[in-house]
Amino acid sequence: MDMTLYSEMAIPIKSPFGFMPGKETPRDFTFDKEDRFKDYILEKEGQSYDISLDDHGQWYFFTSMKCHSLDELKLSRQIFRPPYLKDEELKLIDLMASLNIKPIYEGHDKAYGHVLSLVSDLDSVPAFKQARIANYDGSDDPTIIKKIHFIENEYKGEKTRLISGFETRSFATVTENEFYAEEIHLPGNARNYLKLFVYFSRYGFLPSQQMMPRFLGNLWASTQSLNTTANPALFKDEGIK
Repeated sequence: MDMTLYSEMAIPIKSPFGFMPGKETPRDFTFDKEDRFKDYILEKEGQSYDISLDDHGQWYFFTSMKCHSLDELKLSRQIFRPPYLKDEELKLIDLMASLNIKPIYEGHDKAYGHVLSLVSDLDSVPAFKQARIANYDGSDDPTIIKKIHFIENEYKGEKTRLISGFETRSFATVTENEFYAEEIHLPGNARNYLKLFVYFSRYGFLPSQQMMPRFLGNLWASTQSLNTTANPALFKDEGIK
């Protein structure tokens, strides 16, 4: 299917070198404390790259990529090269190597990911395609999970759905709302929600008291196999046909 997917990624890394303080920005009330993440800039050959330090002392490299297929999306977040991908172009691995950034292996060879899909009609996108997007699955990956878990809102008749991946360190936003996608999501929510997701996944705690982040935390908990705390009244599920 024709699509444009905007993938925001976070990679736990070893302590970087040559970084500078990030630019001053207004207080973001997404987080419950100002110092949950401290942002810095890494510059090389006239390009700027984002790195952050969380309040547990862990560094992250943040970057985003535009993808045009599920297969491209799947490969976009590969941070280590397995033997079966020895001949594939893996842009994230190449980028980190060029910046001398060293990822940390935590038992998973892929980055944390939050992908945006802007669609004309959300109801016309089958649940199995929504699942593949949220799980960063390629077109030839087997279907294991037979449902999706999501929360949905509607603004002026346009729907936005946030869908959790199942044990994939990923989730998706699928929206009909072009203004939200371009003016709110890509400039801010894509990164902020991913930071919340990373923190929640690593430390089992959601660093926010805001309503939408709390709903997201509940949604993410519902698709973690060892987490039994999710409230089923706060998300929906849909079977995959």
